[in-house]
Amino acid sequence: MNPRQLAKICTLEGVAAHSNLMLAAQKARRGKARRHDVEDWWMEREIHILTLSRELKDGTYQPGGYRLFEITEPKRRLIAAAPFRDRVVHHALCNLMAPVLEHRFIARSFSCQKGKGTTAARACCRQLTNRYRYVLKCDVRKFFPNLDHEILYAKLTEHIRCPGILALIWKILDSYQTGPEIPPPLFPEEDMLAASGRTRGLPVGNLTSQLWGNFYLDALDHWVTENQQHGAYLRYTDDFLVFDDSKSRLWELWAGIREKLAEVRLKLAEPKSRLLATREGVPFCGFRFQPGLAPRILGPTKRRFERRRSLLFRRRNVAKLSGSIFAWYQFSREGNSEGLRRAYVRHPLDARLKRRQRKTSRVLRGASWNNDDRNNLLSSNRNNNTPENRNNNNGFRVVLAGVLSPKAEPFCQMSGGPVLPDQSQEASLTAIPAPVGKPGKDAAATVPGKPGAERHGGLFVNHLIRMKQALI
Repeated sequence: MNPRQLAKICTLEGVAAHSNLMLAAQKARRGKARRHDVEDWWMEREIHILTLSRELKDGTYQPGGYRLFEITEPKRRLIAAAPFRDRVVHHALCNLMAPVLEHRFIARSFSCQKGKGTTAARACCRQLTNRYRYVLKCDVRKFFPNLDHEILYAKLTEHIRCPGILALIWKILDSYQTGPEIPPPLFPEEDMLAASGRTRGLPVGNLTSQLWGNFYLDALDHWVTENQQHGAYLRYTDDFLVFDDSKSRLWELWAGIREKLAEVRLKLAEPKSRLLATREGVPFCGFRFQPGLAPRILGPTKRRFERRRSLLFRRRNVAKLSGSIFAWYQFSREGNSEGLRRAYVRHPLDARLKRRQRKTSRVLRGASWNNDDRNNLLSSNRNNNTPENRNNNNGFRVVLAGVLSPKAEPFCQMSGGPVLPDQSQEASLTAIPAPVGKPGKDAAATVPGKPGAERHGGLFVNHLIRMKQALI
């Protein structure tokens, strides 16, 4: 269909149709079927759908209040969750509005589109990293809290003609606005009073916010790719990358991008937006990309998984723990992470133990003779960082850091036979690393219920078995 035909389909009668509202309710219920408010609404879904359809056609529909809560992973954000009744309306609106807006998106605009998620964005970033020397990494400061309502509404009116749909869009926009805790961006020849008087902000929890946020920067995509004729460009919501072999060309685009963002009352996050050489690594969507190499998982991404896994283990939540581990293994398989996954299988809980006992030929010096705990191999932890824990030994040993097998501890070899490490001897000792077996490669297994789709390694099963054994 062409844009004109799509615009004719996007009408208020189509949004309020019984079949469209039922489909929207099924989508909104996905993954939340066990919640009490969702169960109560679903038990009387026919009555609720008829009521919603009548209110949408009459123009008497009013959005309800939001439930506000804060999350800290991957960073601190304020989430505004709409009632289930409003989420059904959001899905019903996006069912007809998304094809109209997505028809304008460029090929390398990702997020909130079928087949254009984080996996496709990472594959595109890897291809461009292998071709170019430099990259301009840009991030918009406080993107969703600073989206201007009037500018967004004016952009939507250019592609949606139905007055009933536009009235519904304005009701959803007007139901939420950013508070004074997030100051608005200031521009030249503008005072704080005028900037504070403009309504801005989209709730992160709404489906419409994801679609409208992607559409808000669509004009920037066309300016870079068509006006500037620069095709080495991709964007995932508010994070976008511009590649080139010339630094001066990228600095010119930097100035133009700042001007285009100022037209829609947005600014770049200066600490995060910078020009990098691709050989240094391009951080994007949880991975670091380098030319000619498989992507590596970023350190903050690994630490977030370790914290989440330990928290679920302490809460004894086996169901969420299994899902979290499985999701992590599917995510990590996109990069060079085989060694990391094997380390998680050997040490399923203690991340610090995993880092200290990794396989290496580096000599660790300064460990005392009577260190019973193998965690105290490093000299910096000999006294456990407490002044009261004094170590009065006169001698020290040198150990080669190897993979410590749970069945074989490192021991010291003497002429008379093996002795325990805490027995101080003046004879010459030879440090022998623990025997290390050949772990082999992951044994692939098919995920049940998904024929021919995802595959996961045997390491996931071993990791889950270790965690469940620890729970018992």
